[in-house]
Amino acid sequence: MMKKKGPAGIFLDKLNTAVAWIAAFMVIFMMFAISCAVAARYLWGQSVPWVVEISSYLMLYITFLGTAWLLRQNGHVEVDLILNNLKPRTAAGFRAVTSVAGALVSLVLAWQGAVVTIDYFEREVTVMGILDTPQWMLVGVIPLGGFLLFIVFVARIWVLARFVMGGEENPEPD
Repeated sequence: MMKKKGPAGIFLDKLNTAVAWIAAFMVIFMMFAISCAVAARYLWGQSVPWVVEISSYLMLYITFLGTAWLLRQNGHVEVDLILNNLKPRTAAGFRAVTSVAGALVSLVLAWQGAVVTIDYFEREVTVMGILDTPQWMLVGVIPLGGFLLFIVFVARIWVLARFVMGGEENPEPD
């Protein structure tokens, strides 16, 4: 039985779900754009040059917009060969330690991503390509995704630590 979530947990779930839906729509758009470009090339011998550029940008966005939602769903890759053979509290302790490392990496990613985004914005750096896209628009998703991931890691650490200390039921899915 799962513990009832508080307002912050509900808000975080809704925010991560909304951002993941945006990423899902980006995947669908990319799929249609690539399909249309392939059809145009095959049927009429015409290329659609912006499709490759936009698709590469969307891959960055999809990655950073979906990662916090995926962690919230316990969907990240985990080497569970050892963890499955440990007592639940011990396994949760290991997961908490790795979550601390993940939180630190996410925080640095968000911080440095923000520094780079601001720098690119101030210097008006553009991508050398067909669209001359402002670079800050591309890397701006990195601090957003990194920050959301950091928040989810912190929430995960909190839940796991409470379980390890004996104050909560097992937070791991069955």
